[in-house]
Amino acid sequence: MTNSATTPGLINMSEYPMREPQNAQELVNLVQNTISQIQDKFGQMSDTIMTRIDDMGRRIDDLERNIAHVIAQTNAELS
Repeated sequence: MTNSATTPGLINMSEYPMREPQNAQELVNLVQNTISQIQDKFGQMSDTIMTRIDDMGRRIDDLERNIAHVIAQTNAELS
């Protein structure tokens, strides 16, 4: 089992202590804070995913150029 306190990408629950809300306002604050934390984490994960997609796109472009170069060299050698 993984420990969320040490696993990258997971929420560290020790950073977000939970206690029982004592009244309606505390419940509202708890819900708002929880939603804010989820939005922040989602934004971070979204940025990470987009960066990885961009990196993969560049790697694919490089691979296509290298393949085109190899094909051109092969065709030149066969001529």
